[in-house]
Amino acid sequence: MASNDERLRQVSLARDIVSRPELGSVFGLIIIVLTFMSLTSISGTFSAMWTNPIGIQAWVELAAFVGILAIGAALLMIVGEFDLSMGANIALAGHSFALLLIFGVPVVPAIFITFCELALLGLIIGTIVVRTGLPSFIVTLGFWFASRGLAVFLSQTLVNQSRLSVTEQLKPPAGGGEDPSLIDNIFAFDRAFGLPFDAEVYYFAILVVIMALMLHKTRYGNWIYAAGGDPQAARAVGVPVNRVKISLFMLSACLACLLGILTVMTSGASDPKAGDFRELHAIAAAVIGGCALTGGYGSVVGAVLGAFIFAIASRGINFVPFIDNNLFRVMLGLLVLGAALLNQFLRNRVLKT
Repeated sequence: MASNDERLRQVSLARDIVSRPELGSVFGLIIIVLTFMSLTSISGTFSAMWTNPIGIQAWVELAAFVGILAIGAALLMIVGEFDLSMGANIALAGHSFALLLIFGVPVVPAIFITFCELALLGLIIGTIVVRTGLPSFIVTLGFWFASRGLAVFLSQTLVNQSRLSVTEQLKPPAGGGEDPSLIDNIFAFDRAFGLPFDAEVYYFAILVVIMALMLHKTRYGNWIYAAGGDPQAARAVGVPVNRVKISLFMLSACLACLLGILTVMTSGASDPKAGDFRELHAIAAAVIGGCALTGGYGSVVGAVLGAFIFAIASRGINFVPFIDNNLFRVMLGLLVLGAALLNQFLRNRVLKT
């Protein structure tokens, strides 16, 4: 018996590597790391960024924060959709969680209730998109305004404050009892494994592994690619395209919820401006990571690499005194454009061969 099924097209190793959506982001990460290593060496700040724990912490934590959102953005882009409400949902989740704590709800039930609230919000967004046929760009833009406005409305109406402090609610009760720092250690990985990173770094690592395996090793992952590549053909072979899209909007909202809760748990406060512009950073990371704007192409690993490219460029420019920090957005714009062009070039080469 032949070892290879002759009904399947054989693909060379070189072609398989070139066809990987994260290939462009691998090159981009190498270039950005070498660039900032050179610039920080010239400016004498190499150790501050690359060997000092505080310097490493700065860009690793930013990569994790953006990367968690970028995972949701990448999966939605693969299925051909966008979610511009992610950043606003961070603020809504943080405010909802903080208000529950202020009104006496224990930490664990407050976490559960907040996740249910954001999952319901994602369900509503996804249902509107698939039932009405409106572009997800428009629907989620509307919810960007609604979520952030609702967060401010609730806090102003219920406690007459915009920024909510819950440091008192997270302190151990007088005279003993349950220490909320125990919840910190379980839920927020406070000083986990003796490393100084905030909670999002550990959740980021866990999510990357789970989501990458889900996308490439499960039937649901195949459904995501099929729904984004050709929805009509996917429906014809039994793929529940609408349910897949709705579930990914719910996942995106829950990832924003996770960041909102972690922000409150680690800082002791909720700010209505939390997550501002993070949805654009997440989408930029997904694009840099090789996700196609037309759907059906991309990967979680690429989005992760894109998040690290974004974080190194964002934090690295602060370690180079002879470059104006205001040029960061110029650099980010060029990164997104360059990555999109490179990924399109590589994809076209693959399709032609």
